[in-house]
Amino acid sequence: MKLITNDEQLRTLIPHVFATVEGEPTLIEKIYPFLETAEQWAIDTFVSEEVYPQLTETELAALTKLVAYHAFMSAVPSLDLVLTPNGFGIVSNTNVVPASKERIDRLQSSLETERDCNINQLILRLSVRPEWLQTQQGKYFASSMFPFLNLCQRLAIREHLWENYQKLHDRLIKIESVLEDTYFSHEQMTIFRNHVITQLRTAKPLEEQVIRTLQSLEMMLVSEMQVHPQSFFDLVNIIREHEDIFPAWHSSPVAALYTPKVFENKKKSGGYWL
Repeated sequence: MKLITNDEQLRTLIPHVFATVEGEPTLIEKIYPFLETAEQWAIDTFVSEEVYPQLTETELAALTKLVAYHAFMSAVPSLDLVLTPNGFGIVSNTNVVPASKERIDRLQSSLETERDCNINQLILRLSVRPEWLQTQQGKYFASSMFPFLNLCQRLAIREHLWENYQKLHDRLIKIESVLEDTYFSHEQMTIFRNHVITQLRTAKPLEEQVIRTLQSLEMMLVSEMQVHPQSFFDLVNIIREHEDIFPAWHSSPVAALYTPKVFENKKKSGGYWL
């Protein structure tokens, strides 16, 4: 385990934990297997083994917090369980009243919220790294117009952000596939997505305008609201009129769908005139 190596460090990350009584296992000893699993999960899901050694202190701080919260959230239900010859039992103490299921649920929900907040912070920071964008993890987040977990807030989703983000991401991939084929082309959408995950740092003002409008329309679609096709045609017209800003679209197969055929006056055609 690389990130959390001692009990003191772990306790600074997880508040409201009682001090260990002499002879009792430390907190890190109690949840060590969960920490190991959480660390590997976080690196595999968000960072990649290649990028991990290059992380800055700020990036490591966000990663360490999300690992601690994820591990403790996973461990909470079994922290007071012990295996006896007669099966599982609950640790009892005359001075401490066992927490109700509702209190445990609230604790887990709070830990999940903190974890998800740090996931979003980590992705925001990693998105400035070109080498991370080339990893499998970076490509996952860059594969839609909404690479960050604040997607959920835009839809008024305030719980289970990471879980809901993954579901929304899958839906957006399907929506954007149709938009590519019908209006914007794969080539141009790839450029839009690259601008979004790099937080529009190199986008021209007109590109940013089109991107933000397209994102708003996608939010309507993912919310199952009706969107009139003219809304997309209006964006296509902007793109058609500015080849210097959107050259990828103009050189794509989709552009041919919006290029009117030129009528040629041939003798063989039925409408030939002198």
